[in-house]
Amino acid sequence: MKYFICIIWFFFEAFIAGAQNVVDQDAIRKVVEHQQGDISSVQKVSWQRYTFMGDGKRRNKQAIAQFQQHLDSITGAYEPEQKMQIVELANRQRLNALDKQMEILVPTSFPEDYRAYSPYPYYYSTAATMPKLFVIDKYTQTFGAYEYGKLVHWGLLSTGRHNEATPPGRYNFNWKTYFKLSNAAPAGEEWRLFWVYNFYAKIGIHVHQYRLPINVPASHGCVRTARPDAEWNYNWANGWIKDKRGKLIRNGTPVMVIRENPPGHAAHWEFQPAGEVRSLVKLPENFEQIRLGSAEQQAAPWASGW
Repeated sequence: MKYFICIIWFFFEAFIAGAQNVVDQDAIRKVVEHQQGDISSVQKVSWQRYTFMGDGKRRNKQAIAQFQQHLDSITGAYEPEQKMQIVELANRQRLNALDKQMEILVPTSFPEDYRAYSPYPYYYSTAATMPKLFVIDKYTQTFGAYEYGKLVHWGLLSTGRHNEATPPGRYNFNWKTYFKLSNAAPAGEEWRLFWVYNFYAKIGIHVHQYRLPINVPASHGCVRTARPDAEWNYNWANGWIKDKRGKLIRNGTPVMVIRENPPGHAAHWEFQPAGEVRSLVKLPENFEQIRLGSAEQQAAPWASGW
């Protein structure tokens, strides 16, 4: 029964995504699931500028057709539909929602591994001794997952719409459940959360799948991700371990929430005056810069999470 409900909800979300500036979560699965193997074998892409000539709804169809022709000329592992999705995710903008001309980033090639398009460093030396680390960057509205300092997965997310709703700090993944009804829903409504992993038990903050705006914080405090990313994390991260009396004896996978919400729409790449492109992700050089987030982190060492 739960899978039937889930399928109906997924079709509804896909319909909404087609009409608004939100991520089409089923469509991007073929792209974001390709993040496997040693990161040292993945070559980062280079970026070029392209002027998208949107000018209202009538011109948009013509501009998209022209842009698709441009994508056809770029070599890579993907079909035009997936190339378009990669560009939209990189620019944090659904092109069918544009109503003006816009300079956008386009890769010079389309390798299969999605980590090639990542704003996160391939190697994070501060986390080199940690089996796993999940980073939530509120400013870019992205996440990066590391194993012994090596990037294994990344993607877009949406945190609390107010800065205090998803408080920065060091946490650990605690418990998980495939499906949960949100406690924040107003009377008479049901907000259905899937692939839920909690990291702040006291106030109920989780990473989970839900409707995902492409470039703005929108939740009541939880961290929304696209469906394939939520599924991946559900199976990748480890939860806490307690004894029979309920005492915490080992923390789950460390989670680090950093920085503050962006002042406007989120981006993870920035054009530079000389034409190059700069990542907007900034990871702390010292974990002590980030405060411990909750009582669970006091009960057992944060970095010892598995």
